[in-house]
Amino acid sequence: MLTGRARLAAAAAILIPAVIYLGMDSERRPIQVKQEPNPAYQQADYYIVNGKIRDFDSTGLLKQQLSSTQLEHQPALQQTVVTNPEMQIFNADQPNRRVSSLKGIISDNNDEVTLEGKVLFQDNSDASIATTLRTDSLTILPQQSIARTDDRVVISNSSGTTTSVGMTIDTDSGILNLLSDVTGVYNVN
Repeated sequence: MLTGRARLAAAAAILIPAVIYLGMDSERRPIQVKQEPNPAYQQADYYIVNGKIRDFDSTGLLKQQLSSTQLEHQPALQQTVVTNPEMQIFNADQPNRRVSSLKGIISDNNDEVTLEGKVLFQDNSDASIATTLRTDSLTILPQQSIARTDDRVVISNSSGTTTSVGMTIDTDSGILNLLSDVTGVYNVN
C-alpha cells in the first residue's frame, strides 16, 4: 500500500504532464478576442434601451411623449442621440400629432431636434383624415414652434399630394411655406 507521500507523487506524475499538455496546446484553447468598446458609447454618460420619456406642462397635462429603441446622452456634445424615435405631441386645441424617423439628435436645452432618415410627420392620430409629411431630414425648433427642412418634401392627404424642395412650418398655427420646385396633384372627390 502506498503512503500519503507516495500517493501524492504518483498523482503529480500523472496529472502534471496532462496539465502541461493542455496548457501548451493552443489548438484546444479558445482564442480570446479583446472586445473594443463602441466609439459612440465612449462619449455617453448613460443610455436607455426601449425608453419612453414624457413631458408635462405646468398644469400637469401630458404635453409630449418620446419613445425610442435607444437613447444615448453625450454630455461633451450636450445632446441626446435617439434611435427610431417616435414623438407624440398633445395639444388640447388641436389633434394629436406624431413624428417619427430612423434617428435623431435632441439638444440638452431642448432648443433643437434634428431628425434624419424616413421622417414622417402626421398631423392627426387618425390616419384616414391625417395629412402626412415625408422627408429625409427635419429640424424642429420647439421654443420657436418651427419645423424646417431643405430636403425634398412630400405632403399628402385624401385630397391630393404636393411636393417641394425645402419647407418651413409654424407648428402652432399650421402655416406651411414651401420653398422651391413645388408641384401638386388635387384629387376631385
